[in-house]
Amino acid sequence: MIFRRKEPQLREPLARRVLDLEIVSARLIRAGFAGDYHSAFHGRGIEFSQVREYQPGDDIRTIDWNVTARSGVPHVKEFIEERDLTVLIAVDISGSMAFGSIDWRKCDTAAELAAVFAFSAVQSSDRVGLLLFSNNVRSYLPPRRGRGHAQVIVRAAVDAAMRGCSGNADLEYASAFLERVNAKRAVVIVLSDFLDLDFEKTLRRLNRRHDVIAIQIDDPREDHFPPRGLARLVDAETGEARLVDLRKVDLVRRARTRHQQLERRFRAANVDHLRVWTAMPYDRELLRFFRERALRR
Repeated sequence: MIFRRKEPQLREPLARRVLDLEIVSARLIRAGFAGDYHSAFHGRGIEFSQVREYQPGDDIRTIDWNVTARSGVPHVKEFIEERDLTVLIAVDISGSMAFGSIDWRKCDTAAELAAVFAFSAVQSSDRVGLLLFSNNVRSYLPPRRGRGHAQVIVRAAVDAAMRGCSGNADLEYASAFLERVNAKRAVVIVLSDFLDLDFEKTLRRLNRRHDVIAIQIDDPREDHFPPRGLARLVDAETGEARLVDLRKVDLVRRARTRHQQLERRFRAANVDHLRVWTAMPYDRELLRFFRERALRR
């Protein structure tokens, strides 16, 4: 059977796994991820800090003409960012996230990414919260600051992955819940495989109030198949099974078409999108993604 749910392969205790993810996150932060994270997400605005003399290279749009006129020397205004940022990490723990063809399942990768974002938020003194969802809200941790709260978030994400994923992914329900419990603008990071293509309107609506980032987690076996033979494919969320003749169905083309549809839907929803893999390191792609996002903004 090519596609099947995998039981958790991690035999180490939960506390040990949480510590491992804290170490992984610290490595990424030392590599510069925290700075790129900080630059990619902006707070509520900027506030005036001080006036100082103009220096070569300063933006002429920041010149304070009143002070310049009084002193006879060009002066510029300096501003600081009002950070006060809230980050909400929404993790899909539906049945399809239990799939993994090599060592890591999609939900394991999602838990690791949740840890990276949680500890990066701590590094920037941002509030961070967690939503675990499938066909309903499985768990919600309201946003707070501090390393202790980040550890609670990582423990919840890892525990959900180790216990196993189930149900269908209902992003509409999760989105409505987030809008109800968090009225203030936040950065919402959605970690999912987005197998259900009916998310465009949901993300577009959520993005009107919040800054939404969609991180699509895929497994290589979902795109590449043996060239021949019969395969029994099972829907991890519904349990429906089908026998497929791989000689007669161009599954590679269908997978390519699906990803093109995903790209179009993310663009239509006006949300930033990154695709990562269970079988490949994501650190370089993540760094590149946030550096490009910071430049665009």
